[in-house]
Amino acid sequence: MDYDYTHPERHHKGLVFAPNGEIPEEVSAQRKKMCHYDPTKRELCRACGWSTYNELTSSYDPRIKIFDTRDNIGLWAIGSNWLIRDQPNDGSLGNDYMTQEFLRGQPGLDIPLIEEMRRLSKPTDAIHLTLMSRAQGVRLDTIWLTLTRPQKAKYRDQVANVIKQIRQFTAPTAQKVDGSRLNDVMIAGHCIRRHPPTCKEIGYTTSEWFDNIADELRGGLSSIHNTKDPQVIEEKLQELKDNFPKGEPYVLTHGDLNLANIIVNAKENKIEAIIDWEMSGYFPWWAERWLSIVWGDGLSNELFKPLWRDVCPEMDAKTFAEQVINKVDPVVRAWQACKKEHPAKPSKWLRPPFCECQPYGGTFDWVAIGNGTDHKISKVD
Repeated sequence: MDYDYTHPERHHKGLVFAPNGEIPEEVSAQRKKMCHYDPTKRELCRACGWSTYNELTSSYDPRIKIFDTRDNIGLWAIGSNWLIRDQPNDGSLGNDYMTQEFLRGQPGLDIPLIEEMRRLSKPTDAIHLTLMSRAQGVRLDTIWLTLTRPQKAKYRDQVANVIKQIRQFTAPTAQKVDGSRLNDVMIAGHCIRRHPPTCKEIGYTTSEWFDNIADELRGGLSSIHNTKDPQVIEEKLQELKDNFPKGEPYVLTHGDLNLANIIVNAKENKIEAIIDWEMSGYFPWWAERWLSIVWGDGLSNELFKPLWRDVCPEMDAKTFAEQVINKVDPVVRAWQACKKEHPAKPSKWLRPPFCECQPYGGTFDWVAIGNGTDHKISKVD
């Protein structure tokens, strides 16, 4: 049977289905049942399949270790030089591979990337495995507070150099590097999830982008202005569209550039790799700067605020706020004001217990394992 990641119960023993997130009463009986496995065949590690038989009959210590997990995505360390990413082919692949391969194929660039990525799966496979060389170093956010001003300035100059280089690549419309539509990590990024697949996509043009989110904006405007008059709502929607900053030129944008995605050699104050390009693509010229502000924190602000004087000397912070932030924020507020429905208690499968103190050992959540988010606009009386 091919692996169906949306139905874990077909592949994992002992799961208990919890419709609408309600834990069934039989979980206690299920737990007792699970505790009576044959001890010579009992699974000790569901993440790797290691059993008591392997434990008792071999001298093997795995060199493959789980490195990180998020939703239904796992990152495994293979020794100290390689990582393998295991994820479903459900849109959560994002744009990481395609963008890094694009940049590696461009001559004359000085952008720190991981050295190699290899896809081990076919495009149509249900599960995608990607082998990646591992950037040697530490995340910049883990050392930022220990750095001197000159050291921070050196890193700032390197990040500015990366942004300048990628911004030289442009496209006639908003799109991924393969020409397909971008996930909306900006306006509709304030939804159930910000990582792909998101609730909405960005249209190729600003007009298409607004069309994609128009129903939600109407709902939000109705709430903000306390009216159900369609004429008033349409007028307010048109004001948002007319006031929105133009997208051209559409420039290559990382989309999630923060200190945690910058791997550095702390001894040499050198960036070794910019990672996690899954949200990248050709965004409006203002997107990278806007994202660094909206999704930023104290650490990233210290890095990025002075940086933009170098990258975009023609537009100071005040002008950017007037021409971009103050025009985009009303659209975000309208999106947020719309009451949207996502499953409050999505269904899940309860994993078998791993100790007496737990009635169940974690869950497979409906949305996290690749099923639809059921994004709906709430009905307003």
